[in-house]
Amino acid sequence: MSSQHQTPSHGDVIDIGGSRLHEDVGERLSRVLTAVYGPSAKPTLPDELLYTDVGLPIWNEIIFTPEFYQTHDEIALFDAHGSDIIKRLQPGVTMIDLGVGDTRKVEHLLSSFEEAQLEATYLALDISKTSLEHSVGYLLDKHSAADAKVTCAGLWGTFQDGMSYVKGIQGQRLFLSLGSVLCNDPWAEALNHLRYWAEALRPGDLLLVGMDAHLLPKDEDKIWKAYHSRDDLYRQFFLNGFNQVNKAIGEEWFQEEDWEFMAQLEEQPTTRHRFFFRAKKDVTIHKLNRTLKAGEELDWFDSHKYGEESVRLMCHKAGLSVINVMQAPGSEFRQYLLKAKEEQDQREDGDSAISGRQMEK
Repeated sequence: MSSQHQTPSHGDVIDIGGSRLHEDVGERLSRVLTAVYGPSAKPTLPDELLYTDVGLPIWNEIIFTPEFYQTHDEIALFDAHGSDIIKRLQPGVTMIDLGVGDTRKVEHLLSSFEEAQLEATYLALDISKTSLEHSVGYLLDKHSAADAKVTCAGLWGTFQDGMSYVKGIQGQRLFLSLGSVLCNDPWAEALNHLRYWAEALRPGDLLLVGMDAHLLPKDEDKIWKAYHSRDDLYRQFFLNGFNQVNKAIGEEWFQEEDWEFMAQLEEQPTTRHRFFFRAKKDVTIHKLNRTLKAGEELDWFDSHKYGEESVRLMCHKAGLSVINVMQAPGSEFRQYLLKAKEEQDQREDGDSAISGRQMEK
C-alpha cells in the first residue's frame, strides 16, 4: 500500500487502503448475516459490494437516466453557482470528493476553476480502483492543456482511509458530498457521518453537501420514477452485488430464484425509498451456520430524503454552520455549503430556539 501522505501527481490513482477492502468488507458482511434481527431491524448488506468495478459502470448509467433527477439537479446547481463557490476558495485549495463514483457531474464545478484561473487540486475518493482510473482519466482529457489550473487524481480507499489521508493536506480544503452521500441514512447515522467530517474541518475549510428534499406524499411519483425507470439496470446492479456477496462468503448461497426483488416508499420517520429482498424459502449459508427463513428480508441501497429544516438542524447538531443553501430550479434538491462552527456561532446557538429542539428519531 502506498503511503497515506503521498502527494499524487496529475492523473495518479494512489492506494490509501483500497487493497485491504476485500478483507474488511468480508468480515463486516459476516457480522451482518449472523447478527440477530427483529421485525423493525433488518440486516443491511454493505454498499461496498454494490459499487465494484462491475457495479459502478451500471450505477453510472442509472444516474444519468432522465428520471434520476438528483444528477441533473446537481449539474444545474454547479452551472448556476460554481463561480459563487469558487469566490470563497483560496488559490491552491484541495477538493476531496467523498465517494465520487462518476466525475461527469463534478466536472461542471471544476470547469469553473479553469474559467476563474484558480489553481486547485481535485482528489476523487472511492473504493473501486478501476472506476477511479476511468473517472480520473475522463478529467485528464478536460484539464490537460498547458495552462490548466486543476490537478486531478484519485484516492483508492474507504472514508476512514480518506480521513487519515486528508490530515496530511496543507492549506484550505473543500470536502464534497454529492448525490446525498453523507446524509443518506437514518437520522442518527446521518448525524454521525456529518459529525465525523465536521471534526476534520480546520478554519477556512468548507464542506459542500447535496441532499434530496423530495418528500411524501406530494413527490411520490417523481421519487418512484427515479428508481424504477430502468428496472433492468437495477437488476444487473443488484445481481452483481450478490455475486460479490457470494465471493466474499466463499459459498454460492444466494440464488436469484430463491428471492423476491422488492421496493417500497416509506413516509416516516422521513421519506425513504427502500430496495429489499425477501426469501421465498429457507436459505442456508453453510459457512456461517446461518439459515434465513422464508419471508425474512435483506435491505440494500435505501435512499433517505430530508427537508431543509431537518438538514439545517442536523448540521447545527453536527457542529456546522450553514453558509448558503442552493436549490435546483423546479426541484427540491439542495446543496448546503457548510463550515465548522466558530466560537461566535456557538454562542448564538446557545441563545437560539434550535439548540433546544429534540433530535429526530
